[in-house]
Amino acid sequence: MAPLEYNNWNHSSITGLVFAILLLSSSVEIKADNVNITEGGSCQEINCTIYRSCTQCTDAHSGCSWLFEKQICLDRNQILSGKFIIDTKESCPGYAVTYDGYSLQVTVSNIEARSVETFFNVRPNIGCEIENAIYNALNVNGVITCNWVDKKTIPTKEQRIRIKTNPLYIFYFSIVVNNVRLQFDNPRDHYISYHGWTCPKENCTISFWESDSRKYYCKWCLKNDGCKIAAEQPNSCDIRNAINNEKWKDVAPLSKIEVRSPDVAIESFEPDVLLYTRNTLTVVSITVKNHRFLAESRNTTVTLAEQSCDDPVTVDDQTVNCTVDNIKVVGEGPVVIEYSGITSVLSLKSVQKFRFIDPSLTDLSPICVPATGGTRIELTGEYLNTTADVQVFFRNNRMKVMCEIVELKHDRIVCVTNAHTYQKKSGPLQVVFDGATGKYYKKKIFTYVNEPTVLQDGQVFEGVASGNVPLTVRGGFECTENQQMYVDYNGTRYYGICVVRNNSNTTMDCWPPKLDDPGQMTSLSLGFRVDLAGKVVNLPQQTPYFLHPDPVYTDFEVFDGTVVRVDGMFPDLLQRRRPNGSYILEVTFRGDEADDDERFTMINVTENYIECRSPFDSSVADILEIAITVGKQVKQTVVQRRHRQYYAIVRLLSPQKVIGGISALLICVFALIFCVKRIMKISKQYNMDERYIGELGNINTGIDGN
Repeated sequence: MAPLEYNNWNHSSITGLVFAILLLSSSVEIKADNVNITEGGSCQEINCTIYRSCTQCTDAHSGCSWLFEKQICLDRNQILSGKFIIDTKESCPGYAVTYDGYSLQVTVSNIEARSVETFFNVRPNIGCEIENAIYNALNVNGVITCNWVDKKTIPTKEQRIRIKTNPLYIFYFSIVVNNVRLQFDNPRDHYISYHGWTCPKENCTISFWESDSRKYYCKWCLKNDGCKIAAEQPNSCDIRNAINNEKWKDVAPLSKIEVRSPDVAIESFEPDVLLYTRNTLTVVSITVKNHRFLAESRNTTVTLAEQSCDDPVTVDDQTVNCTVDNIKVVGEGPVVIEYSGITSVLSLKSVQKFRFIDPSLTDLSPICVPATGGTRIELTGEYLNTTADVQVFFRNNRMKVMCEIVELKHDRIVCVTNAHTYQKKSGPLQVVFDGATGKYYKKKIFTYVNEPTVLQDGQVFEGVASGNVPLTVRGGFECTENQQMYVDYNGTRYYGICVVRNNSNTTMDCWPPKLDDPGQMTSLSLGFRVDLAGKVVNLPQQTPYFLHPDPVYTDFEVFDGTVVRVDGMFPDLLQRRRPNGSYILEVTFRGDEADDDERFTMINVTENYIECRSPFDSSVADILEIAITVGKQVKQTVVQRRHRQYYAIVRLLSPQKVIGGISALLICVFALIFCVKRIMKISKQYNMDERYIGELGNINTGIDGN
């Protein structure tokens, strides 16, 4: 059939609009220039002209309508005139393309829809545009037939025998109605592809995608010797301009084609994360849709995050395996598979990224555990479960695993310690992944300790009801926390606070709880409890806690000017000297007379009194009050002197104060006499002045009379 005169029909409504539709799996990504998309409030304004088929137009936005006679999508409010307007997806026509080598047919479905039926029944001028040439077409009840064949593409029987490969041909066509190209929903329906002669057992896959202002239509087939179909053919891909459909006319053919079709794509890979350094080879399994069509008769190479994955092997139609050696590079990137043929390289790039990582450790808890084992410890970090081959060691001792892993996750390792027999007790932990070089955690030092104990060496624990007498407890308390003591009194357990001394794990000080005064010494059950590695350890004691009554102070008296005797009741605990020779009781001055450096020297403490000597043997004959503390008591107890009022008067009548008072009185008397004499002198002078002034007045009066 001879071609009709070719008219360059350009879509006038989309002149200057540059856009591409990139088909990825089931979604459509629109790339557009000069298209404004704004959003305000709850509504969104979309430029309807970016949609290039009826289904896209009516399905994308409720405000868009398909102008069938122009084959463009417009905002419904912008369509001023038009007979064939489609507002819903259900009213859009469908197109089914078939080609048998001699006849091209396009069946229009949904022809009963009002707009489509009206359009095709108004004597339309219908033609087939194939590679920029127009051919007559016939429309019968919605079936458009174009009897077209390119005789140059059909070899004779003699040619079939002579040529080595059954050639592949790809043509681009459109159905033109009244100088307007019909826009198919599926862009690949605009292509005709066939081999020079029909092969009944032809096994091919077709891919279409748009990228970089180009659109690609590729047909890859498996090798078939009977039909002379080669796995690789130089013209297996048709490349065109995405806007005007012009065939790509670059002098040098594309040496590498990046395939971006959902029909041939990297779908997944396992694993997707690997350690950057390992002692073992790792097989990565990659799932590629229609992998067999690209791999046949081509060399396959695989890279993971720009690192080589060696010895790729095709496992089945959709799986390729490769082996990763020790990379020693940390990074991430896509998986890239290249299929290298004689004329070109086909490249697939994954959307998901592959990562070579270096596990990191961020914390360790607890850092002290009993050497007997059985303690849960937790290491936190990132990428800790990248491999199941994970071991934890103490220091650099790889002869024995220090704990058994019970939980392995991305951000933590939980393991239970084994009994420790290694000589060294402190050091960093080492985590080994895949048997490679270990990763040390050195921010915190891990320590093995003995179970906490209280020495049974004759220690005596006793105190007073107020709890002011602290206990000194000897034992082993390394790495313990929240230390406490407890006593059972009248059916109730009472707790006191303990603190391990600085720089000593063998001694702790405990402050007993405050209890009701027992009236006499009472023996109570005693125990200690501490926290070690997150566990509470109870240390009940066979030695009891002896509870004494609080001391009672009556008053005091001073003897020989320097010795103070305080009367009262003092329990046996307070009568005994401590190992350093001091007593638990302390006596000091009170009020303005107090001085932290001037404590009374304790002489003796008995059941009924305390004797102490003043600091530096200074006289304290006139003091009226003293202060007494017991142990670590913060608040002092004030004791007053016997016959306090008498001594207060005597204190006031002391010789020094009497002489001082008389001296002050004499000074006041002398001052008064001086003041009286001064006043009298001034008064006498004043009277004389008054008399002189009177006489002068009389003289003036006599002069005025004369």
